[in-house]
Amino acid sequence: MYVSRQWQDENLSLNLDGTTATVQVSSALVHLEALEEQWHALAHAIPWPMVQFEWIISAARTLRCGRLCIVTVQEAGALQAIAPLVLRRYRLTHQLECLDYELWEPQRLVARDGQYLQLLFMAIQKLRYPFILRGVPAECQEVQHFESVSGPGLRLVTASGSQDSFVPFDGPDSDLEKRVSPSRRSTLRRKRRLAEKHGPVQFVILRPRPGNLPELLDELFRVESSGWKGRAGTGLQYDPQRASFFRMYCDRIARAGCLRLGFMKIGEVTAAVRLDVLWGNKSWELKIGYDEHFADCSPGLLLCHEALKHGQAEGLLGHHFLGSAEPWHDTWTAETTERVTLRYYPATVDGGASLLWDGGLKLGRSLVRRF
Repeated sequence: MYVSRQWQDENLSLNLDGTTATVQVSSALVHLEALEEQWHALAHAIPWPMVQFEWIISAARTLRCGRLCIVTVQEAGALQAIAPLVLRRYRLTHQLECLDYELWEPQRLVARDGQYLQLLFMAIQKLRYPFILRGVPAECQEVQHFESVSGPGLRLVTASGSQDSFVPFDGPDSDLEKRVSPSRRSTLRRKRRLAEKHGPVQFVILRPRPGNLPELLDELFRVESSGWKGRAGTGLQYDPQRASFFRMYCDRIARAGCLRLGFMKIGEVTAAVRLDVLWGNKSWELKIGYDEHFADCSPGLLLCHEALKHGQAEGLLGHHFLGSAEPWHDTWTAETTERVTLRYYPATVDGGASLLWDGGLKLGRSLVRRF
């Protein structure tokens, strides 16, 4: 199989060697939109919200920086695997990566099984551009099948430097408090008393309807963008592109009944907020924030505790914190999973330049840490 490095047609069909599968490469958003029904059928059973169509189409419409590169594997008229990528400028060259890269969430590809996943990696390799997949859980099948692809070029699997935190639930009739050590239970009670000194405390955990979602997101974005995020200008209120993504994504996922918002009120003031998506019978934490005026009572910690209790009572299997594992996650005896980064450097000028640049960055960081 050969794929030109500069695909001219928006839809390019190719036969994979030794199979009846067909690879299609497209740079047209309309092609991605047309895949919605097939995408749902393929990805619905994958317990990972960031590979669902709602997440990807929202990112494609609001965040895309680079040329869209949708790689699909089809067989017997059905979609079998898909890689939603962009070709973007990387230093002095170009590289392929997931089109949601600006969100910095763990990334995966979509495939019916390991065979089609391997075919998908083969197709990406044939495009002959550097390729990166970030934050992949180390136990996922992507790692095994990426390493098993043969051919020219260099394939690397490296530690990403982050971990996934997950709190498993023992069932709706179990007590979440049993996962919390006596000292941390004491801390939670003390923080609650401190909060009550500021005023009446109320927790609101809800699955919003699309009709009242804009106002709820306005309040969530306001609190999320306060404090240090406001001073640094990194909150959603100061980032129109990411704010547009979350509004579009939340609207879509709310229509599916899978969006959960959380608010902690002290008196009439919102002290903490959170945004979770419910998928695969688990909750996944996407955004949190709190008002620094109430920092002494750790409102984000208290709201998280209530959200986890709410999820366990609903019969969820557990909670993913996403982001990076942090010490406060251990309040609930969180389990951690290593993440890795998959990198492919083709035997091309672009591949060599990317390898030299990445190697230089890694060496530079090592020297900084050492000296």
